[in-house]
Amino acid sequence: MNICKRSPGGRLMGAIVLMPLIIGTAIAGKPPADAVPVGTETCLECHEEAGTAFAETRHGRAYWGKTEDRRIACESCHGPGSAHVEETDPALIGTFEIADQDNSLRCIGCHSGMAAGATLATAHYEVSGGCTDCHVAHDAERSVRKSEPQLCFECHSDKKAQAALPSHHPLLEGRMGCTDCHDPHGGEGTFASAGDNREQCFSCHPAKQGPFVFEHAPVNEDCAICHNPHGTVADNLLVQGEPMLCLSCHPAHFHTQLTGYDGEFTGPLFTDRGGVSTTDGFKKAQMTKCTQCHDAIHGTDMTSQSITAPGSLTR
Repeated sequence: MNICKRSPGGRLMGAIVLMPLIIGTAIAGKPPADAVPVGTETCLECHEEAGTAFAETRHGRAYWGKTEDRRIACESCHGPGSAHVEETDPALIGTFEIADQDNSLRCIGCHSGMAAGATLATAHYEVSGGCTDCHVAHDAERSVRKSEPQLCFECHSDKKAQAALPSHHPLLEGRMGCTDCHDPHGGEGTFASAGDNREQCFSCHPAKQGPFVFEHAPVNEDCAICHNPHGTVADNLLVQGEPMLCLSCHPAHFHTQLTGYDGEFTGPLFTDRGGVSTTDGFKKAQMTKCTQCHDAIHGTDMTSQSITAPGSLTR
């Protein structure tokens, strides 16, 4: 998925009216305050190759067909060029050669809709250094430097490693992208598209949402209590394998307290229950998955067939 699909002010036609308004000021403090526009044709005398490439981009296609817009196309982003033309000094014109937050203000000048205001307030924006750390303006084939997820992995190396673990969402297989769950231009600290991570998961996994008559409390709180969406060693994106994951919240059943000797016994936690113990009795606790019995782990409308444990998340 292309990140530009979610970018602020994605409709460039609405931005055309705003671009000439930027020209009269010194953008990011790089062109001198007294610089004036010289027109696109003057720019192309030296930058013909860049101009040709720009004409094939999304930005260029929005301008090139309109004479009045083409006249100021270059300077709408790079600032008025009179001083640069006279001195041929790159320091006297706005450039995007490196990621710079001041440069990003030029982008926000036109891409002012949607989440533009939120973008400037996010830690993602602060850490990345601005729009041009991810986006390119003169590339006809794409609006970002690399496709997902490789662009995101350049900074999020820990998520790259998790995506390669045995259980993972199909990022590397190309069946989904980072922006299916994350909005790089806004969101909260985790940059989730939805403010509620739980609702974000349910957008793809609605069968787990319920409501159920017999509910599992963690499902109603946060899916990440049990799952790591970026990848895990345990099956089903579980943060830990069974039964240890379940036992981190739930006490062991009476039968898991079987003592390791042959013969009859009385359960230490449930004295009214007992049975016959073997030296391998502990295996029932440590080598049996809870979901072998509790298979409706996200919730169920059906009561358990057990008289002593109605509604114990069994099918």
